[in-house]
Amino acid sequence: MIKKMKPLPLIKQKGEVVEFDYKNPASVEKYVSERGRIMPRSRTGLTAKEQNLLSKSVKRARMLALLPFAN
Repeated sequence: MIKKMKPLPLIKQKGEVVEFDYKNPASVEKYVSERGRIMPRSRTGLTAKEQNLLSKSVKRARMLALLPFAN
């Protein structure tokens, strides 16, 4: 039986869009698995817009060698 993990808590005000800073890998690293893959929306609890911002930030951090590429 596979256990589904709870979504990561995201602290924000109502209507506020979360900004992910690719220059600070610690802020983005909690949304990346141990193997270097971006976690899906079902696990993170982000909206579609926030997930797109997250993926752009992770990809930029990978290009600057701040985060590893997926294995």
